[in-house]
Amino acid sequence: MNGAALGVDELRPRHFDRRGFFGRDADGGIERFREHAYTLSQDQIQAALFAWERDRGVFLVMSVGLVAAIPICALYGILTIPFGISLIAGAAFLAVKASVADFRAWQIQQGRFAAPAEYLNHRLPRNMQIIEKERP
Repeated sequence: MNGAALGVDELRPRHFDRRGFFGRDADGGIERFREHAYTLSQDQIQAALFAWERDRGVFLVMSVGLVAAIPICALYGILTIPFGISLIAGAAFLAVKASVADFRAWQIQQGRFAAPAEYLNHRLPRNMQIIEKERP
């Protein structure tokens, strides 16, 4: 394979991995978490939890601030289309970062490396939860 073909192959989107989204571990990631946490003290685990919760709060406040900046900039006449799109894109990026930080903090609170689907089922309202279909 030449360099261009390798580059195109790397840019091609990967197939959605259902096992990764719905969980790979039969025990819900408890054993993997214990193996990882075995080398850490209780203070280190609490510090990691505090750091993820702090990051979640910072990213969330910054995201809301960017969204709030849109009408303020429009009020003062400095809002342009590229600037507005940049504010929206920045807010979306920070919202995703806040979600990732919340997911990591939730995993520490749960004491297991749970799947993203379990996290979403825990955080989303009941009428929006993700249900995996049973395979025959």
